[in-house]
Amino acid sequence: MITETKEEARKKIWPVLLRVEKALVEKNASELEQLLSADFIGATPTGAFFTKTAYISHHCKPGFGIVALTADDMNATTIRIYNDTAVINRRVHSRFKLPTGKILDYDVQRIEVLVQQNNEWRMVSGQGTQVIPL
Repeated sequence: MITETKEEARKKIWPVLLRVEKALVEKNASELEQLLSADFIGATPTGAFFTKTAYISHHCKPGFGIVALTADDMNATTIRIYNDTAVINRRVHSRFKLPTGKILDYDVQRIEVLVQQNNEWRMVSGQGTQVIPL
């Protein structure tokens, strides 16, 4: 049971989100292993979805994938706390390197779910939808 206030929890969750972003950009499998729950399920903007092991493998391929992520600040992010669960809605800007070497820039609307396990927040699910301007 969480004894901290919702604002205290928000302030602990934001750095976890930034650590996940950094680990994805740096292709840091050991950091992702720590930040994602054992039963993690993640989906990419293409619609592909992965278990934890497959997600880490997919995002840690050399020479391909996310090369930069830029998120709005915490105040532009909606973090809702329900006991030991947090639901996050936010927008990130992604730079993605294709196997051909071409770089794509696009925005992604994210929904992420974190749970508190052993006094640490871990991501249990995340999905991004590419934002396509009208």
